[in-house]
Amino acid sequence: MNASSLLRGTYGRLVAKVFVLAFLVTSLYNVFSFSRSTQDAVSQSFDDSAEVDMYGLTDRLTDPVLFEQYRKSLANLEKVTTFHDSLEQGAPAGVRLLSAFNQAMPVADFAGGQAFEHGYGTQETAQGPYEDPVLGKQVVNVKSVQLSESTFDFYNLAGQNDIDLDWGAVDYDSETIPVLLGADYDGVYAVGDRLTANYYFKPTRMRVAGFLPPNASMFYQGDINHFLDDHLVVPYPRSITGAAEADPGFYGILAFAMLNANIAVDRGQPDTVVFRTLQSAATSSGFDQYALLSVPSYLTQFASVRALVHDNFALVLTVECLVVAASLVMSGILTNSATRRRERRIRIAWELGQSRSDLGRAVLTIVAIEYASLAVVFLAVTHLLPNQDSSARTFCLTLIALLGAADLLRCRTQLRHTIRHRPRNEP
Repeated sequence: MNASSLLRGTYGRLVAKVFVLAFLVTSLYNVFSFSRSTQDAVSQSFDDSAEVDMYGLTDRLTDPVLFEQYRKSLANLEKVTTFHDSLEQGAPAGVRLLSAFNQAMPVADFAGGQAFEHGYGTQETAQGPYEDPVLGKQVVNVKSVQLSESTFDFYNLAGQNDIDLDWGAVDYDSETIPVLLGADYDGVYAVGDRLTANYYFKPTRMRVAGFLPPNASMFYQGDINHFLDDHLVVPYPRSITGAAEADPGFYGILAFAMLNANIAVDRGQPDTVVFRTLQSAATSSGFDQYALLSVPSYLTQFASVRALVHDNFALVLTVECLVVAASLVMSGILTNSATRRRERRIRIAWELGQSRSDLGRAVLTIVAIEYASLAVVFLAVTHLLPNQDSSARTFCLTLIALLGAADLLRCRTQLRHTIRHRPRNEP
């Protein structure tokens, strides 16, 4: 007897069982993938170290004419850079200056698609390629964020494959600036590629040092989870004090961009700590044109989103337990129904002299067909899903193999039980 003879009359049950188990394993894949992304989100954006009081820092030079006059003075720019460095390097424990600025970065001969353009996916309109007078080339305004080392560390950002920025090598007067790209850039550019950008009207060469992991995010302008997958990440130098004399136009813009920042203060510290820190920096630098803005929504959003992540995972886990139970029950019913039908054929074949080894091979073939089909359906479905996770896929394929081994053991046990003490006609 071959496998096709045993399968006759049970094809529908086999197909139904494959799809029930495929639904089960695919749901486990989604839960496993969601669990990993949830853990990453909590450890990156919502761990206890990020639970701080947040204040906004900006300048008070709101009049465009006064701002331009102030920015063109080298003495004033030196005050701004010294003020910034005093906050960056001399703040007391529990107080951190988080400099970050999100802007469009014109990149020449850009290799990416429209999804990387500044304004894409928002209410703004993507501008598309245009001729840049500074570079004299076709450029695309891409999504970009510039940030300091303390901001990078505070939001637990890191490069993939242990490739991180060398912050000591970030020198805006050098030939190139090392940059990181969001995970969506993988395949568009590679480590070591060079980009040419118009950075505050200064032609700037940038070298791709690495890529951020998927779903890397930070708090920015009220957005608790500002994702950087499609961003160009440009590091600020550790200090620009004394640099304005070489290029006052560029550093005049950069200094105020770096000054627009957030100040993170550990919970429990009084507001006076922030005021004293700012006053100390103002006294030492001579810059007092600053304004402090409270960001009261940060902690509310922080707590709400973290609770939402945890609560959603608990809900997903509960639903998955119900799916597993229902799928196993349905699979068991289909298996028992098919087994009873095959038992009659096995008994007849045994009584007609079919050997035990032939029957065993037929049963093995049926199990192999079932679980090979299950693996193919699972891979086809998960390939179409947006949440691609190789670890989750490996876990589920291993589970399919274990289910197949358990089912084969059950079938062999059932075969021995079926033919035991049954009379047979020897050939």
